[in-house]
Amino acid sequence: MSKKRKRISRRRLAGQRVLAHVPTHNLETGEHKPVTAARRFIAEGGIVAPALLNVRRNEHTTDRFFWGEKGLFSAQYAEENHFLFPSLRAIVDRIGEETLFAGLEALAADDWEEMEEYEYAFV
Repeated sequence: MSKKRKRISRRRLAGQRVLAHVPTHNLETGEHKPVTAARRFIAEGGIVAPALLNVRRNEHTTDRFFWGEKGLFSAQYAEENHFLFPSLRAIVDRIGEETLFAGLEALAADDWEEMEEYEYAFV
C-alpha cells in the first residue's frame, strides 16, 4: 500500500518564506504552559514585533508562536495568513514579491488564486 502524499499549500509555503526573514527566539517552558512562557519571555525581554518564538515543552515537543503587532499567534496561522500582518508585508515589500515567491506556482496545485492576484490586507 502506497503512502498518500500530503497536499502542499502555496499560501503556507509563501508564508514560510516570509517568516524565514523574521528573528527567531528559542526558550524553555519551565513550569509554565507554552503560551504563558512565550508571553513572559516577550514581556521580560522587550521583544519587538515581528518575531518567532520556539517554545520547547519537552525533548519531543516544540510549540511555535508568532509575535505580531496585534498579539501572539500560532506560527502556522501566521504562515497561512502572512498577508494579514503589516510587519510581514513590509518584509515582502523590502525583498520583493518576485524574489520571495519565485517558483511557488509550480510546487503546488491547489485552488488558491495566482500569487500576483492576491492583495495584502491590514489588520
